Amino acid sequence: MPRVLPLALLGVLASFAANSLMTRLVVQRHLMEASLLAEVRFISGAVMLIAIALVSRAPGNAVPRRRHLLPALWLGSYALLISYGYQHIGASAGTFVFYAAVFLSLVAVDTSRGVALSARRAVSAGLALAGLGVLAAAQLSTVTPLGVVLLAATGAAWGLYTAVGRGVANPLAMTTGNFVVVALVMLVPAALTSAGVFGPATMTPAGLAWGLVMGAGTTACAYPLWYWCLRHITGAQAGLVQLTVPIVTAMAAVGLLGEPFSARLAVAATLVVLGLGLGLR
Repeated sequence: MPRVLPLALLGVLASFAANSLMTRLVVQRHLMEASLLAEVRFISGAVMLIAIALVSRAPGNAVPRRRHLLPALWLGSYALLISYGYQHIGASAGTFVFYAAVFLSLVAVDTSRGVALSARRAVSAGLALAGLGVLAAAQLSTVTPLGVVLLAATGAAWGLYTAVGRGVANPLAMTTGNFVVVALVMLVPAALTSAGVFGPATMTPAGLAWGLVMGAGTTACAYPLWYWCLRHITGAQAGLVQLTVPIVTAMAAVGLLGEPFSARLAVAATLVVLGLGLGLR
């Protein structure tokens, strides 16, 4: 296992948490609609990855090929579903459904490949998910069947996109091709949304700036690195480490967005940390 793997994982998880935090900021303050934010994010991410391919003198990395179609389908489904899913369920409750679906889909892929889930990792995942459940319990009144279905599908799509990355030889080239396919598909709805074809679309200069930072910054940098990390961990481990993202996001929101710190958050964080420690020991 590479010595830099823990640092790489920390960078990826911090970027994922930053994306969640920026999304919450943009949507809660009505700086841009969630669907348009997703479109700006992945289109700008594709542009950044194409620029990296050109600077590194590997323009062929930016050319989509047949192998990019399936992961692009999972990535595009994730981007689309998550934009609408949280409109039908509270943030904490939706996060629980999402990450439970991510973990279960990765375990299912591992099982199909002959890698069984150990009892220790099952217990560790149970602890971590219980921590997220503590946060979700405060929003049971926001749960709707449609919200559960949408967030479960979102989590499954992200889990399958993650699973594809475990066998990738060139994470940067693969991610670039995936993003180019998704961006090309998103160009049309982005243009129609901006033109107001689907009704009034909220997009402020600040919201656009945050979308570009997410796309060209934390997304374009983190996604190839995530695929690299996946070459060195199991699917269960990949699902487990991602359970820390909601806690990191919630903690950061306390300091950066002024959200209150509660005993519920402290209990949730403790359970997630215990689960992570047990599962990765």
